[in-house]
Amino acid sequence: MITTAKQPALPSNPLARIRMLWGNYWFLPLIPSVYSLAVWLTGNELRIEHYFFVVSCIGLGYGTRGSKALLLDLYPYVATGLGWDLVRYLRPLFVLPGRVLSCELRNLDALFYFSNGRTIGETFAARATPVLDLICAVPYTIFVYLVLLYAGYLFFRDRPLLRVYLWAFAIANYISFVCWLLLPAAPPWYVHAHGCAVDLSTLPNPAGLGRIDELLQIHYYRDFYARAATPFGAMPSMHCAYPIIGLVSAWRSASTPARLLHLGYTALMAFAAMYLDHHWLVDVIAGWATGVAGVFLARWWLNRRQSTAVATVAELKS
Repeated sequence: MITTAKQPALPSNPLARIRMLWGNYWFLPLIPSVYSLAVWLTGNELRIEHYFFVVSCIGLGYGTRGSKALLLDLYPYVATGLGWDLVRYLRPLFVLPGRVLSCELRNLDALFYFSNGRTIGETFAARATPVLDLICAVPYTIFVYLVLLYAGYLFFRDRPLLRVYLWAFAIANYISFVCWLLLPAAPPWYVHAHGCAVDLSTLPNPAGLGRIDELLQIHYYRDFYARAATPFGAMPSMHCAYPIIGLVSAWRSASTPARLLHLGYTALMAFAAMYLDHHWLVDVIAGWATGVAGVFLARWWLNRRQSTAVATVAELKS
């Protein structure tokens, strides 16, 4: 019978407890707190997300060994949230009128589709109906929450795949952050409403999702998109990147029904992105490429980290 050594109980002294849990990396759960403090000290208002990350990371990080392990698995999601928030403060430094792509993307999009000068998204939008509006609103409403639900499912079902999924999610998002700052792009609704001239004072718009607000007599989408820092972050489409991350990361181990579900979600999101006037086809393709790159880089990094850990253990035993 093989027995494993029982880990010593965590000490009640807070400092000793933190040292036993984290060693030299004791500061990791405090990063959201330091970031939120910096936001506050620079005169910016703290939002509920800041408090959520601060409380969650401290509670999980300094709780038990199990909660620490959970935090480490979820930390890519935390890092993504902090990065997204930081971009809103960096955008005024990078997003300048002369650097924003607008009609250039529409002209590029038109090369992919030949229909009286229309883009494929404009052809979809010309056939808008309340039924299609409601169908396309579904992936656009659940996409953020679905990441958390899927991560929760993988936490209990496949922890190694969870790590690949969330690290791919984080890497793809950081690729998009760089693109949004260095290659800002106007979405279709902006070009259709304002033409090629770039006006940085233009507020974000729910575009086709505004029809859902009117149909259901609500203002959910108007309020949701009002929180965005700028409308000039259309490429790559992260709405389309998220489904492809799930598809590619799970492809090896997924059953046929699961693969079809991933494929259906990916296709529906791509259609909705263009139909709702949020993204050009080139944004969709760029989103897919970003998601695939995220999975590739996540797998490469995790495999390298595992190989390094194995080599270290073997060296210590020799």
